[in-house]
Amino acid sequence: MGMLDWFKSIMRGDDKQAASAAGVTDEAGAELAGLNFKTAVDAHMKWKVRLESYIGGTSTEQLKVEVVCRDDQCPLGKWIYDKGGEKFGFSETFFDMKAHHALFHRSAGNVLAAAQSGDKSSALKLLHSGDYVKASERVKMLLARMFVMAKDGTEAIDSHIRWKARLQAYIKGESNEDLKADIVSRDDQCTLGQWINGIGGERFGQIPAFSVVRSRHAQFHRCAGEVLTIAQQGEKERALHMIEEGAYPDASEQVAAAIVTLFETQKAAS
Repeated sequence: MGMLDWFKSIMRGDDKQAASAAGVTDEAGAELAGLNFKTAVDAHMKWKVRLESYIGGTSTEQLKVEVVCRDDQCPLGKWIYDKGGEKFGFSETFFDMKAHHALFHRSAGNVLAAAQSGDKSSALKLLHSGDYVKASERVKMLLARMFVMAKDGTEAIDSHIRWKARLQAYIKGESNEDLKADIVSRDDQCTLGQWINGIGGERFGQIPAFSVVRSRHAQFHRCAGEVLTIAQQGEKERALHMIEEGAYPDASEQVAAAIVTLFETQKAAS
């Protein structure tokens, strides 16, 4: 099983396929933005074994509640508050993972506190149910999703596709978004733009096909800004027509085509 497939199996909740981690090759391929994502997932999942050993009295670790309950002391936590935030700070997935990671460590601290008070039964119950299990599974899944997102840019592509529906809803008065033409015109504010200027640029920056994506994406946002300006001037019918015909749909299709070319180029090279 390839590395990307392994992470996708985790995202799908396919425990049987994910359990075949021993078949994953080239773990160096899991290194991204200063973190080996496979190592991070493995280390996170080992917490259950570590706590079970501690509760059972077979552990030699000197675990402290005030340390375990903090979300900035383990390797993943340190990455979250350093390079992780720098590289993924634009992503809702990152903030969701950060929140569940914090909940996981609070829950682990509660498990440890119960064990240290001598209530092994309660400690085991906390370990095998409730917030600990939910947060643990969520952290694992979100780490996998972040890796896949960064590797193939799927989320960024989806966000680009949604622009048409967002603009149509805004023009028709069906949206609560407060869109501003000077922001929409910029190519570094949307999810795809953040990906291009962040993780995408890091991975593909030296490839000519990536420069085409960047250029066409910038043109698309100039067109989207023009549509929004026309709409905000009260010419709603004209703005809706611009979405369907002319420079805007052409630019949108060119972005999609450029992204497809980029990934096909990469697949051919791998």
